[in-house]
Amino acid sequence: MDRIDQAIELANQGFKRVKIFRRDRKLALRGSLPKKPGEGRGNKQRTIALGVFASPEGVKVALAKAQRLESDLRLERFKWADWESGGSEQGGKTAADWAREFGTLKAGTVQPSSYKSNYQEPLASLPTKPLTEELLVAHILGRSQPSTWTRNNDCMVFKQVAKHAGLTVDFSAIKGKYKPRLLSPDDVPSAEEIEAIWASIPTPGWRWVYGMLATYGLRPHEVFKLARDRGLASETGRITILDDSKTGRRDVWPLPDKWRHQFNLADVVLPNVRIEGRDNRDLGQRVSANLKKIPHHPYALRHAWAIRSAVMGVPDSIAARWMGHSVAVHAATYHAAINQLQHETIWRRANQLGGSM
Repeated sequence: MDRIDQAIELANQGFKRVKIFRRDRKLALRGSLPKKPGEGRGNKQRTIALGVFASPEGVKVALAKAQRLESDLRLERFKWADWESGGSEQGGKTAADWAREFGTLKAGTVQPSSYKSNYQEPLASLPTKPLTEELLVAHILGRSQPSTWTRNNDCMVFKQVAKHAGLTVDFSAIKGKYKPRLLSPDDVPSAEEIEAIWASIPTPGWRWVYGMLATYGLRPHEVFKLARDRGLASETGRITILDDSKTGRRDVWPLPDKWRHQFNLADVVLPNVRIEGRDNRDLGQRVSANLKKIPHHPYALRHAWAIRSAVMGVPDSIAARWMGHSVAVHAATYHAAINQLQHETIWRRANQLGGSM
């Protein structure tokens, strides 16, 4: 008896009228059920296909359905119309059906911009065919090249869909080894360049936005996600990013603090941008469009802030928290972009601190 059969046997101990059983690679329910309309009165042994695979996740789905069926029978509210397709929604589902169901659940657990960029398109692409590992593999191979962001994302999304459906899949043979392009020191503007570019921006609102991105290392959309009491004029200049940003609420401090005053950031001049009804991605694109004449992407200011934090001696764990991502992401993204001169500055500062202990 394998672990799936053991899980089924354990689950069945809680039922009197219904049993979960394994039929080939899928799970079903069996019990003495009322006859269908036109068959007369009384009960008859029946099987209800659930359309889920015999896997740990599939057993969980079957357990929930068995509990519902047992309850319907006990309370005498069983109707065949509710169970003709495995409990109204499980049996006979296509890949597209599973994707829609999973998408509805997933959309409630991630930021709208993250759902839109990572999940929405892949989920909408699944066909109205039975969900199998073979179908998913062929679908992924037809959509992308190995070792690309799209292939990596498809494997992640479709594996979650399969798990939701109780299907075990393995995409390791087709996933490849995707690695984001390493950030180069040449991609990042220097402090002198940032100051000169800030001074050259003619529109006060967008000049203020540029100064905020540079001083606080914000994602472009986050300039529109600040707590009302911005804290820009406080002693430390600490600001708070609101919950509906990409990675939720967090506090950030200015680096370097002198820019808070040099760029007049306490004198808030927001550009005339409609915020209501726009998600984070749309707001970020709006920033990029209005700063398209500057010689670098607005996101490069965030990169520059991260490198500056290392040069100034801010520990990775703290800088990552201020930036709203993990230490692993912080190290993988930014350490390669620290140039030789910055490494030497960090080395000198570390030795000065060590000598004073």
